[in-house]
Amino acid sequence: METHQNGLFIAPTEGKLLTNPIGGTMIAKLSDVDSNGAFSVFENVLPANSAGPHPHIHHQHEEFFYVLEGTLTLHIASTIHTAPVGSWLVVPRGMVHQPSNPSNFPTRVLLMFSPAGMDTFFDEIAQRRIPFQGAPAGYAAPADFAQKYNFEFAEFPTGSS
Repeated sequence: METHQNGLFIAPTEGKLLTNPIGGTMIAKLSDVDSNGAFSVFENVLPANSAGPHPHIHHQHEEFFYVLEGTLTLHIASTIHTAPVGSWLVVPRGMVHQPSNPSNFPTRVLLMFSPAGMDTFFDEIAQRRIPFQGAPAGYAAPADFAQKYNFEFAEFPTGSS
């Protein structure tokens, strides 16, 4: 990564490789520090036939998905979006959501959180073995983790598919 007075350059092969809590690969491309606290950006591959993480809410972050390869399914509240390559999806803070990939091929997305503050989220999930995918209904993230990231597992509204 090159940092200059005139900006920041991150090559395609650069970034911090993370343990993806739902399988696939995950690379932190732009850190909280790199954006002066404005946002963080990750390249994320959802494996084929992935149910994704348990439905959840980020109370202090908007989450953005840009589909680079494949098709992303994103359940937000009572709506399910099927997003092909080139699609942007925005999850407002406070909305229960769940990205998934029910197809037989991997889906690659650019994942962005705003404001910053999610740099260590995925590392901590892996280190603490928090069941991010396949968490049983009613499971609550550890209180200190939930407070640190303003995060909770949740269920979709009744009647959503």
